[in-house]
Amino acid sequence: MDYEKILERISDVYQQSVRFDRPAVNEENESSKTRNLPHHLINNSYVPEIDGNYLLFFNEIYTNTIRKWLKNLLKKIAWPILKRQVYYNSAVRQLLYNLIQKSDEYSTRDKEVNKKFSHLEQKVEQLSHLEQKIEQFSQLGQKVEQFSQLEQKVEQLSQLEQKVEQLSQLEQKIEQISTELQADNSVTNQASSNEESKIASGLWFNEPIIVGYHENGEAYWAGTNERIFEKTFVLQSLARLYESSSITVLDVGAAESLLSYELASFNYSVTAIDIRPIALFHPNLKFVKTDICNPVLPPASFDCVIALSTLEHIGLGWYGDKTGENYDVKAVQQISLLLKPEGSFILTVPYGKKALTPVHRIYNQESLQKLIPDFKIVQISYGVRKDDFTWTITENELEASEKEHNPNNYLPGAVAMLVCKKNIV
Repeated sequence: MDYEKILERISDVYQQSVRFDRPAVNEENESSKTRNLPHHLINNSYVPEIDGNYLLFFNEIYTNTIRKWLKNLLKKIAWPILKRQVYYNSAVRQLLYNLIQKSDEYSTRDKEVNKKFSHLEQKVEQLSHLEQKIEQFSQLGQKVEQFSQLEQKVEQLSQLEQKVEQLSQLEQKIEQISTELQADNSVTNQASSNEESKIASGLWFNEPIIVGYHENGEAYWAGTNERIFEKTFVLQSLARLYESSSITVLDVGAAESLLSYELASFNYSVTAIDIRPIALFHPNLKFVKTDICNPVLPPASFDCVIALSTLEHIGLGWYGDKTGENYDVKAVQQISLLLKPEGSFILTVPYGKKALTPVHRIYNQESLQKLIPDFKIVQISYGVRKDDFTWTITENELEASEKEHNPNNYLPGAVAMLVCKKNIV
């Protein structure tokens, strides 16, 4: 028999004892107390009397004298025992009532606890499902983000394909234009090829008129450089200095210039030196391939030395020569040694605001004086550029000193032209 059945059995015995020990009461009240404990018993307020319970039997049977005597005797003898039994039974019943009440309370409590545990388990299970859904949503968000990135890459690839297609079309157009240009620029290509061939063979000359070519091969005047009056200045200066051509002339930096050939044609005895070879020869022309800073010519050999737009290049390496500081000054010192005691030195150099370009130096008044300390200036003139095609000659140094070179092609804005005499020691 389990615990609940034992409690139920104890409750039944209690109900029977109540009906036996207590006077008859209303059946309806008794049935309502079947599962509820009497509060007057729990509070120790109910102690049944002998006369009202167990001695009723004696009151009904024993009515004569003997019987009354026996009744009194039994009362005296049985009363203490019955009274103890009644108290004992009441105490036992009270303990049983307390036990049943506590059992009901614990049972109710267990049910509530079990109900709460069940509810809590349901909540935990719901939370577990919720976590799973959250994780699923997180994974879905990652997939959505990956899909968005993939869409961006697809869009980039699409744009790249469009650009590739555009490049392909552009290449086709370039090829078409190139074909057309090759067909139309045959004259230009031929001219360019001729120029390159002339440079390679030493037959290219720096002429005063710069010629350019349009895409259709038509030639045009691209500009005018300082050579427009430099050679004229040299020829006029020689004519004023010497009455005849029976003099020895040294042309420093003769490559890419017609000056040596022209002087030889004018019956001057000419020696030309350069680190680059020259291609044409004349009976009055002698060429020596050398560096002016390290000449192989005997000193005091020449009546006149000419440096036509040459000194500004020496030491910069533009024409393949050795690089070094003040090489232009060293070159003038060597020229002074090669001149006869009363020799003349004719030179032209870029002039204006002092500058140093990859091609040449631009001299001003101070740097020009440092260049020729061993010479006395006999004549000086300045060529000043007015525009790309026009130059003028002036004696005004201030006008020439304000000119700047062209930063795109390094062409000078002015040029200084000097006739000097060697100082007699």
